[in-house]
Amino acid sequence: MGGPQKDVDTEKMYNILGVEKTATAAEIKKAFRKSAMKHHPDKGGDPEKFKEISKAYEILGDAEKRETYDNYGEEGVEQGGGGGGGPGDIFDLFAGGGGRRPQGKRKGEDVVFPLKVNLEDLYNGGKRKLRVTGNVICKDCTGKGGKGVKKCDDCHGRGVKMVIRQLGPGMIQQMQTHCPKCRGTGEVIPDKDRCKTCSGKKTTKEKKTLDVFINKGMRHGQKIVFRGEADQAPGTVPGNVVVVLQQREHKDFRREGDNLFYKKEILLSEALCGFKFFIPQMDNRQLLVKSPTDYIVKPGQVMVIKGEGMPQNKNPYVTGSLYVEFKIVFPTSLTAAKQIQLCKLLPPAKALMVDEDSEDVEEVGIDEVDIEAERRRFKQERAKQEREEYEEDEDNHGRHGAHECQSQ
Repeated sequence: MGGPQKDVDTEKMYNILGVEKTATAAEIKKAFRKSAMKHHPDKGGDPEKFKEISKAYEILGDAEKRETYDNYGEEGVEQGGGGGGGPGDIFDLFAGGGGRRPQGKRKGEDVVFPLKVNLEDLYNGGKRKLRVTGNVICKDCTGKGGKGVKKCDDCHGRGVKMVIRQLGPGMIQQMQTHCPKCRGTGEVIPDKDRCKTCSGKKTTKEKKTLDVFINKGMRHGQKIVFRGEADQAPGTVPGNVVVVLQQREHKDFRREGDNLFYKKEILLSEALCGFKFFIPQMDNRQLLVKSPTDYIVKPGQVMVIKGEGMPQNKNPYVTGSLYVEFKIVFPTSLTAAKQIQLCKLLPPAKALMVDEDSEDVEEVGIDEVDIEAERRRFKQERAKQEREEYEEDEDNHGRHGAHECQSQ
């Protein structure tokens, strides 16, 4: 179906219900119920406002009418007709029901496409092109499949048949299966009358390109919906193409909500005497970061740069914060002379409260260790110990059972 005509309002009904054009059927029904209860004449509401709300739901609550409205506006819906939810549905909703099922064509299945994006794409926004191949109604036969189309005699046009299988003496099974004659279509077309373009399938394959607009601040897993762009089929409203954003891991930043986290290594001298470094922001700016005056960075410390996080989706002028996680790199060795100099500059160490020459004192050695390797070793030793204990229990149980047999 083509795009909207010029000067056609396709926003009004959504604005009346207070929902976005990308709202799901459940969100539209929820918004209708809330507005209708607020403005219902029996509850002192404005009758004219209630009529507007009911009309908006009558259109947006029906998949076929909604598609028509999205393309041709209110006038297109009035000319096209079709059944659907309506003012009467509100009484079903007040009673706790789900509303009467909108009448009209059956909606086709949605098609989901994952789209890999970088964190830069979600920070700056942008456009990506997505090439899709789908079914469209055959233009030559307009979805009829050919000439001389007849209702299948075997299944009476239902496309399915009930068959009975003998499972055993006095046992039968009744099951539903696709009609083999019409292959589940409910129609039969003679071979000579089949459409030459689609071979009687009623649809043909078509390639098209969709422009996927990524708004600033969108998130991993967020969906971008193209209504009615999925496969076409006779007698159905096309489903949607749903693009799901999948963010790749970033080499510098980690995202949490609207905030960014950045790991920075600094030398011990920088932690004590002040630091100055650049952070490459994702819009190509270089953020110059300087330590506050007379400030000492502690191991594992986190500091914040406000306003340099992710922009908020639909409100990109509001941004989160950028958190800097510091890791202090200590020198691997110091000469004796430098140790003496450093001790003179730094606060003195606390004096020992125990006499080193006491008989109760024993000097021990302390070594550097890879704690992750130690944890793996602990795990292996624990597994070995549990295995040996299990085998010992099994041996004891076997000897105990043999003793009981001999004593009988």
